Amino acid sequence: MSGFNPYFLGTAFLLIVAVLLLFTRQMLWALPFGGGALVLYFLGMSQAIGDGDDDARR
Repeated sequence: MSGFNPYFLGTAFLLIVAVLLLFTRQMLWALPFGGGALVLYFLGMSQAIGDGDDDARR
C-alpha cells in the first residue's frame, strides 16, 4: 500500500461518499463531497508535477 498517496486515498473516499449520496438521491449533500474530491484530486496532481522549474535552465 506504499504506492498510494494520501491525496489519492482522500479523493477515493470522498468520491465513494458522493456516489453513495447520489445513489440515495441526496443531491445537495453530495455536492460538498464531490467538490472536496475534485479539490484533493487537483491538489495531488499539482504536488506530483512540482513547481515546473526543476530543469528549466539546463
